[in-house]
Amino acid sequence: MDEIQNPYKPGAGTQPSYLAGRESILHKANVSLERTKIGNYDRAIMLYGLRGVGKTVLLNRFKQMAEQKNYICEKIEISENDKFQVVITSVLRKILLSIDNTEKIKETLKKALGVFKSFSVSVGEVNFKLDVKPIVGQADSGRFEDDLKDIFLAIGEAAKAYNKYICILVDEIQYLKKPDLGAFIAALHQVAQSNLPIIMFGAGLPSVQKMTGDVKTYAERLFVFQPVENLKYPENEKAITEPAKKLNVTYNQDAIDKIIEITKGYPYFIQELGRHIWDVAKESPITLQDVLDAEPKAMEALDESFFKSRLDKVTDMEKSFMHAMASMGDNEKYAMADIVKKMGRKSTNDISIFRDNLKRKGVVDQMKIHGYICFTVPLFADFLRRTLGDYKPKLNKPKAKK
Repeated sequence: MDEIQNPYKPGAGTQPSYLAGRESILHKANVSLERTKIGNYDRAIMLYGLRGVGKTVLLNRFKQMAEQKNYICEKIEISENDKFQVVITSVLRKILLSIDNTEKIKETLKKALGVFKSFSVSVGEVNFKLDVKPIVGQADSGRFEDDLKDIFLAIGEAAKAYNKYICILVDEIQYLKKPDLGAFIAALHQVAQSNLPIIMFGAGLPSVQKMTGDVKTYAERLFVFQPVENLKYPENEKAITEPAKKLNVTYNQDAIDKIIEITKGYPYFIQELGRHIWDVAKESPITLQDVLDAEPKAMEALDESFFKSRLDKVTDMEKSFMHAMASMGDNEKYAMADIVKKMGRKSTNDISIFRDNLKRKGVVDQMKIHGYICFTVPLFADFLRRTLGDYKPKLNKPKAKK
């Protein structure tokens, strides 16, 4: 096989050669974009799921769809250390300046620029040069939630006056702090009530549905929460075969079955294993032996990048916590009560600090069901068992918070 022509593309948010099993999600996004254009405000779509299932790929596809429909688009990827007030201020400035960059702008845009000036001054950590005066009493209260609502309304009104549409995409929403998430949801709610041409698509770990409901009770009516999961038959087979078919390469059925068994249908794993299979195969059709030859190389690549990077971030005590989880098998969710027993502790309070630290580091996530958590990466428990082996949980008590 020609390695240069290899059609499999493992990578963070990299568009695969064939996007399998997501047609219904793409259809929902398309309907939302079209409804917003004709003034029928639609609920924002919030994607949630484990890492490696393709949430970022879908967000990027949504962005392409929106740009093709002449939306002004801005995509944000939140990180653990981001100051959201600074990030959103920069994004809103870019959106405003994209509405009209001519010398003769409409009054609604002048007003929006003035409100933005007030907002940026209120945020305080950014200093943009805009040749406008701030509008007193708009977005200058110093209360971020109220000010964010004001600037969103002003931008929405300006976009409406210009017959423009705005699409904001936010990835890794679980990293937003609760006050920032609440302010963002409140601003989107204000836009929805005013039927303004701003639409939002978001993505995050499984906890995002619970997070949004905790900060704003009306969030469940504002978003369509869309799970993104591993691929089932026949889409898992298509994810394997369609990229190769474009290059006139086929697979034997036993090879396909083995790939599905190894990857469990997770899109990122299919891409990683597919890349290595292509490189070791000599000819078409690809055989079961090709898959078996490629599997160790693919698993080594996953261990060194996808899995190991998460293990490197944790302390010994957090490693003990994860070992306790992994020893219970490849579960979709783990009860905190069971982890307490595995670690030889007396109560959840004794180990909650480890859970919270691992959640902050993006290794575990809170489930919607109270008292349950999950690994954020599929097949991570199997990796931990391979890596940690007979690792003995440490029983010393966690240090008290200062």
